[in-house]
Amino acid sequence: TVPTSYNEAELVKLKDLNCWKVFHAVADFNTTMAQGNIGTTLAKAWAEKAELATFLCGQADATSDSYTAAFFAVNAWGKGIMDGDECCNMVRAPYCLAMQQSLSTVAVGILIGAVILMFVGATLASCIMRPAKVQQRKPLGEVKVTPPFGEQMSAEEDLGTIQDELQRTWLQSSCLRALPGAQDLACSTAGIFACLQAGFGFQKDNARNQYEHLLSLWRSHCATVADRAVQEKAPVEETGLLVEALGDLHAELLEGFTVWRSKFYRCKATMGGREPPAPATEFRSARATDVPDLEVSRGAAEESRRLLTEVAVYLLVWGEAGNARFMPEVLYFLTELLLASDSVSPEELYGADAVGPVGPGTPYHSNLFLSKVIRPIYNVIFDEWYDRIDLDPKDGRDVKKLREGFDTYLPPDVANYDDWNELFCDPERLAQGIILHDGTCLFEQQHPQRFAALHRVDWVVSLDRYETKTHREVHSLWGVFATTHRIWLLHALLFLTGICYISGDSPDTSSGKIFLQGNTPAVRFASIGLLVPLHGLLWSFARWETTSHTALRWNRTLCSSLQSISYSILWVLPVFTYAAVRYLEFKGEHASAGFVNMSIALVLHYDVSVLGLLTHLLIPGRPSDRLWGLSNVPVRQRICRYIFWIVVLGFKFYMSLVIFSAVAEETTTLDLVHLGREPISEISRVWYSNNWGTDILEWLSLWGMSFFLFVADTGLWYQAGCTCLGVVFIVTRRHHFALEHTASKIPERFSKKVFTFSASAGGGRQRGGSKRGAPLSAYFPMMWDRIMEQMRSEDKCDNEVWHEQSFNVRVVAAGPRSGADGAINSSGGALAAEDSGVLSEPRTPSELSRSDMSSVQLTLQPSESSGTELGSDDGVKVPGMFNRGDSIIDLAVMSGTYTSRASNNAEMRWRLNSIARSLSMPMPMPFRAPYIPGITVLIPHLKEDILMMKEDLYSGSEDTVPLIDWVKARYPDEFKAFTARMQATPQWNVDGSNKSGRWSDYTDGQWQAISVWASMRLQTLWRTVAGMSLYHSVLQCHYEAQTDERSALARADVWDPSDCFTCLVSMQLYRTFTPTQLEHTNRMFAKFPSSFKVAYIDFAEKNLTADADAVHQHQRRRYFSCLIDRSCSLLPDGRRAPKFRIELPGFPILGDGKSDNQNHA
Repeated sequence: TVPTSYNEAELVKLKDLNCWKVFHAVADFNTTMAQGNIGTTLAKAWAEKAELATFLCGQADATSDSYTAAFFAVNAWGKGIMDGDECCNMVRAPYCLAMQQSLSTVAVGILIGAVILMFVGATLASCIMRPAKVQQRKPLGEVKVTPPFGEQMSAEEDLGTIQDELQRTWLQSSCLRALPGAQDLACSTAGIFACLQAGFGFQKDNARNQYEHLLSLWRSHCATVADRAVQEKAPVEETGLLVEALGDLHAELLEGFTVWRSKFYRCKATMGGREPPAPATEFRSARATDVPDLEVSRGAAEESRRLLTEVAVYLLVWGEAGNARFMPEVLYFLTELLLASDSVSPEELYGADAVGPVGPGTPYHSNLFLSKVIRPIYNVIFDEWYDRIDLDPKDGRDVKKLREGFDTYLPPDVANYDDWNELFCDPERLAQGIILHDGTCLFEQQHPQRFAALHRVDWVVSLDRYETKTHREVHSLWGVFATTHRIWLLHALLFLTGICYISGDSPDTSSGKIFLQGNTPAVRFASIGLLVPLHGLLWSFARWETTSHTALRWNRTLCSSLQSISYSILWVLPVFTYAAVRYLEFKGEHASAGFVNMSIALVLHYDVSVLGLLTHLLIPGRPSDRLWGLSNVPVRQRICRYIFWIVVLGFKFYMSLVIFSAVAEETTTLDLVHLGREPISEISRVWYSNNWGTDILEWLSLWGMSFFLFVADTGLWYQAGCTCLGVVFIVTRRHHFALEHTASKIPERFSKKVFTFSASAGGGRQRGGSKRGAPLSAYFPMMWDRIMEQMRSEDKCDNEVWHEQSFNVRVVAAGPRSGADGAINSSGGALAAEDSGVLSEPRTPSELSRSDMSSVQLTLQPSESSGTELGSDDGVKVPGMFNRGDSIIDLAVMSGTYTSRASNNAEMRWRLNSIARSLSMPMPMPFRAPYIPGITVLIPHLKEDILMMKEDLYSGSEDTVPLIDWVKARYPDEFKAFTARMQATPQWNVDGSNKSGRWSDYTDGQWQAISVWASMRLQTLWRTVAGMSLYHSVLQCHYEAQTDERSALARADVWDPSDCFTCLVSMQLYRTFTPTQLEHTNRMFAKFPSSFKVAYIDFAEKNLTADADAVHQHQRRRYFSCLIDRSCSLLPDGRRAPKFRIELPGFPILGDGKSDNQNHA
């Protein structure tokens, strides 16, 4: 049949289309028959079809009625050629419809339906079929119990002894001893720590460790307080420095605790809105003196004591927490209860006596705070994921076993650190969730008595996943969509806008048909508003999928219900307004429904759609989703972010329009269905056809891939935007980078920006008598010589380049020289370069102390070649790289180098260029010694090589390429410089130099040096520590060049770079090291400065008191966190006796290893 809705032009097109197909089919048949490729019977049947089809097309041409002509043409093809299997009665793609359903079509439909059902079923199952609440644990079996090992622990001291020891740590080892008021503060601080340790059952080594931690933090904050005066070029008043720094320390360290506590006290369920009480006075022992009144009132002294007490309590709790340290709000909770406690005796707090002295043969007990408070929490954490800890029979290492069914991935409803931390973030939930063993709530107790009840808390019930978990870690795309839904919405909005823009109106809108996309641009763009309900539905389901039943139950309040209903109404409204728009369009141009006409309906639809989109984009979550407020972003920064993304997405959208147009043209070329341009009347009668369905699948695949690429290339445009911003930023900061030779500016810029506080040597004159633009520091030549000396010691250059690029400053004995205020009168120490041309090892800062500097004088010796003068009296050879005034452009044209004897080492050039570029950019004023804040570098270590050995580099046979050959080929110039440097050392030429060049001819002593050289160029711990430890020498150089000699901290017997810098290596497996690994570790202690330390995990088998100490029944050992340094005594097995040995609540490696290893360290 022919649709009666077709107009004259469409009927003519339909006739031409069918007859064209008939004529081509007949022509193809005749060609095939002429070739004799078909049989007689088939040829006869095809001849009859061709005759009938040709006759009908002739009738179509003969009639003048367009409808009749179209009817004949359609039947000519459908009945004459296709025997009724296909009907081509459409003037748009796919033009023809299959009149019978094929088995393949049914199979594809069944397959697609099955996939959809499986997806929906799996999604619903993950939401509805949650695991059972009670899960049985497998028994561990018999655990071997060892005899007591009390002899492994040192004897306990009484309260007075620990207080005296801590006080001596301050007054003998800490640089803070030199500041005014240190004596009284040391006594008070030591008394607080000693009283807390004895009263609350903290470990002695934890008290010692955290006391040193406090002193380190206190010293750093003294430096930052003093630096504020230095930056303002005002004198530093050290009289009240300790007290002022304590306030800064408390504000920074306990910032989170202060915010948490204010929220805790505002909650009626926890405190009834009362103010925090003052710290208990019982914390102060009888021997602890008051905080001294250093030009402050008595009230200020009491405030300082309060701050000091809170810091001490928090550090002691933090030091014992172990894995609970990953939940900071839990530590805040324990700190608050401990501060508010009105009892300070173990009998009142834990119902048990304090741990007494431990001697040989005495069973070891854990301290009470660990066994009664921390370890029960840890046991719940361990049970949530793991079943037990086994031992590897090969090497005795611990092997953690996950619970049954957890091997592939953790189920979505398993609790983790974040879930438990969220519980302690919410005071309302916390007040209801902490349950004692007798079934009562902890918060029914008075606040001062709550800490004493902590050991009676049923943590298994209180931390139950079904009561604490809020977010389900689902392993599906719903979890991704729930958190990134705004990104997808924004891309879908831009994509549909582009599609609607390039699609245009249907070519025959005047025919009166209603097309799927609408007949006008306003209606076409109105369809974008349907994103609001669709996105709302998907996001609501994603939230339901990722939200636990407990969180859903908490949100069943009247306020949240009304809010959900309001959002649902807002999101559904675009469906009804769009339906009204299409209804009015169907009725006609001047149609109306009551007082609503098309214009009003469109305005209303656009309004509700825009409002819905804004709620999706600007309100990403619900108030119940936020435990804390969003981070404050400055308005200027927020505006810059929006401008950046508007520009990036604008360019992306503009370029995408070109791609969208190309895709639309391709669909036309392929004669695919244009779904938006299909009349609704035709869709209703062809949707079941195989041809139409096939075209729709191809059309969806084409545009679906376009949407995927549209989303994916956002990263490309983001990188392009960042690149453009980076170029603008760099050009703005270094607008002269192409017009000057930055290396030649190093002396002036280094003197100005780094040696800010040192003496000036006056303006130097270059060739021709021109003055330099800025005066040079008297210490820059010595510092530069030290830099080049370091380059030579690392074999980045040879002796010739070293001398060529150095000032060759000599330090000779002389009387003291006066200088400007704050400047050093002479040089030495780490600044002084060696006089010898051969360097064996980089020297440590201790070789020349600051006391030597009062008896030496800097003499600048002129070079034999014509050089520049840095001063009018003292001539000095200037390194060749500082004599060039060429710009980068000039160097590129001339292909010049700094000097005829410049190093070809790429790393040396990179270092020098880096410092030149850095000095050309704005830099803040440096810290002035001794007011330098502390920094700790933490290096995790598991199984990496510490130091390469001969066996690692050369196996003894050269049949295969040894590793040392590859290293030598990779660094040929450095190996040549290394051998040249070592030729001058006696130990290298004991048996004469190796003339053959064969690795087998090198002696063991030579191989030891080669191993160190190779280790500095391979992935070894030695190389990492060596690079980081240079900071120790840099601090000493900084101190010698421009220290403030008026400071008490600058005295030679007080200053120590190790107070400002620590290089800490967390060696997880030190306890099981081989003798070779232990030897390498001890070599590191001997080689590197005293700031190098090692933390490791020690263990001991369970003893008879394990159950009483609440050691987990499914773990076989106790675990300890230990610290060693070069001062620790060497044990017979090659290990070192730990300085601190702090028991952990249990097996510490519960995560992927690295984070837990760093946490204990």
